[in-house]
Amino acid sequence: MSYLLEALGRGLLTELRSAFENQLPALADDDTDQLRARSSASPSSFDLAMRLGMSYLREMRLSEARRAFETAGKMHVATAQPRLGLACVYDELGQVDQALVHLSAAQKSDPRDPAIAFALGLCHERLEHLTEAKAAYAHAIELCPQLRNAYERAAAIAIRERDWGAAARQYEQLAELEPGDLDILLTLGSLYLELRRPDDAIERYQQALLIEPEGPDTNLAAAEQLKDEGRLPEAIQTLERLIHKYPGMAPFHVRLGDLYSQAGNDTHALEQYQTALATQPGFLEATVKLGSQHMRQGRFIDAAVTFNRAVELNDRLITAFAGLGVAQHECGRTQEALATFDLATSLEPSSALLYSEATRLQLRSELTRRDPDALADEDGREAWSADDLLEEALRRHEQALLSRPNHADLHYRYGLLLRQVGRQEEAIQAFRNAVTINPNYCKALVKLGVALKEAGEIDDAVKTLQQALRLNDKFVDLHYQLGLLFAQRNQFDLAAEEFEQAVAGSPGNTDFQANLALALQNIGLVDRAAAVWHALCELSPANEAVLAARESALRNVQRG
Repeated sequence: MSYLLEALGRGLLTELRSAFENQLPALADDDTDQLRARSSASPSSFDLAMRLGMSYLREMRLSEARRAFETAGKMHVATAQPRLGLACVYDELGQVDQALVHLSAAQKSDPRDPAIAFALGLCHERLEHLTEAKAAYAHAIELCPQLRNAYERAAAIAIRERDWGAAARQYEQLAELEPGDLDILLTLGSLYLELRRPDDAIERYQQALLIEPEGPDTNLAAAEQLKDEGRLPEAIQTLERLIHKYPGMAPFHVRLGDLYSQAGNDTHALEQYQTALATQPGFLEATVKLGSQHMRQGRFIDAAVTFNRAVELNDRLITAFAGLGVAQHECGRTQEALATFDLATSLEPSSALLYSEATRLQLRSELTRRDPDALADEDGREAWSADDLLEEALRRHEQALLSRPNHADLHYRYGLLLRQVGRQEEAIQAFRNAVTINPNYCKALVKLGVALKEAGEIDDAVKTLQQALRLNDKFVDLHYQLGLLFAQRNQFDLAAEEFEQAVAGSPGNTDFQANLALALQNIGLVDRAAAVWHALCELSPANEAVLAARESALRNVQRG
């Protein structure tokens, strides 16, 4: 497995019309019935015919949308818009070859449109016309050098073809366009490892670890001093002036959020943390502070979801250190590599802590929702301590594993909880279980490598981390095709349903959906934080009968 699998899913669109949102006439408040009446009253109106077609398309009334676009096309034969609308209709119908016909006609009308060139590339790629797809993506980049999706899809094809040099060139251009993007830098570092260019990999991983935003410390120091002197309103005013002067500095917004939080102003604290994340979406400190603010105010679900996002950001940093260590090891810089692996190890407890906190918050939310007084005893004291909630989370994971032993993600998350409570040997086994079930599970491989390093099993740790960063050829085509299939929702849903029916009754079928979701996470097409939250909620017993059945099964296993 490799972090590179994520690159296979980047740049895909699940619907062509999202590529043409700014080109096809439609208003947010368009009403289909009103548009149909107006279009009938003004049958020569090109704008009304196009808007009616788009309204039908939004409602998935595809036959009517097609007729509306065909009507518009007869009014203005040389205009690209009706052809684009028809391409979107055929895309929704799963008729990619017909979508390609209309896109080709649209390009003749508007040859300088990069969105059309990109859409042509995507259709060619779906049809396995890889030479034509690469040419179309290159043309899209020529027309719009800032079109990130085109670089990403060109790189995905290169990775599928094991042309690491071509893939690296695409990500080198992306790194120039977006030098502060952590995912781009990590991908480029992994590509250099595949190219046996560890020195270049080291440079990119180091760059990835240095992109946390910084600001003028002296200005922050003045606000901190005012705060320490008890002059909180003046400290807030100082930071507000600073933000007015440096509006794009995310750390300033975080510090101002801290001051507002101390002043008891929840609304303004949230606003500042959210502004910091809008400026720097991967800012780990801002994410943790936002989650903590939600937690302080009793918004347990918001806090848990935010902490899950913080776990993902922290894991990215761990991956960067792991990649840096692997590259140093391959350069023969063994002592530096071990020191770097130590840094990865030092970050790992934060992921375990944040995930544990998310599970506790989910439980608090569930218990409070079922009974507002569930968390307090008769004297109003806390009936469930933080340790109690963590033990309950562990128990639920253990119960779930009894019925879903082939669920790789469940083993992984159980390992995180075990790490948090200090049961390190069991955690290592849980991570081993996860990667045995799914050898492509990068996060589990990294966590296993870190845990082995901490346990003193250096050789196994290095091999495991190398496995996490290097690509296993036999899984590339599978994940590449999965990404293309997922991007065609109508075909994906049908294929998933047919496959599930085909394996009905087989022992592993119970975890089909979970393992499919994990494969989609491997290629970055499923939001990991949202997936983890969904998985946590699934562990909540639907009713007391379900809980009792799980308890009984657990007792039987313990007796055995």
